[in-house]
Amino acid sequence: MVKILLIVLIVILAIAASVGGTLGVTEYLHHASPTVASGQAPKPPPPKPVFFATLADVTVSIPPQAGTAATSYVDFSVQFSTLDQAALVTFEELQPIIKAAVITLLMNETSQSLQDPQTRVDLTKSCLHIANEVLDRNASYTPANPFASAYITNLVVQD
Repeated sequence: MVKILLIVLIVILAIAASVGGTLGVTEYLHHASPTVASGQAPKPPPPKPVFFATLADVTVSIPPQAGTAATSYVDFSVQFSTLDQAALVTFEELQPIIKAAVITLLMNETSQSLQDPQTRVDLTKSCLHIANEVLDRNASYTPANPFASAYITNLVVQD
């Protein structure tokens, strides 16, 4: 009789332990993440707005080929993208310095070199570097390099 009582007691303890474990795990998972309980994926944060600063209508005389007189001209515009709206105000204040550096950059080109796609890629990277460097150096802009990308919006070469 003692054996039967001992077996019944062990079976009751095993059932109680399994029910308690199931309830404990269910309670833990329920409080772990509301999205897991509801079956919905977490929502991504809303995208930050992108702002653009424009350097428009830069016109420079350039030579058609290296070693010749400057008989051609280039009309050039570029836009810089940023997530920081305050960078637009600083850009506008320092635009004459940025424009002067871009003019100097364009004066080193020829109408023939501007036909090369790699030259345009290099020109875009150089303009981005100029804009960020001018803001960093003259306005001690924090964080450094407020502009993430540059986009040529106008490039017309007239011979």
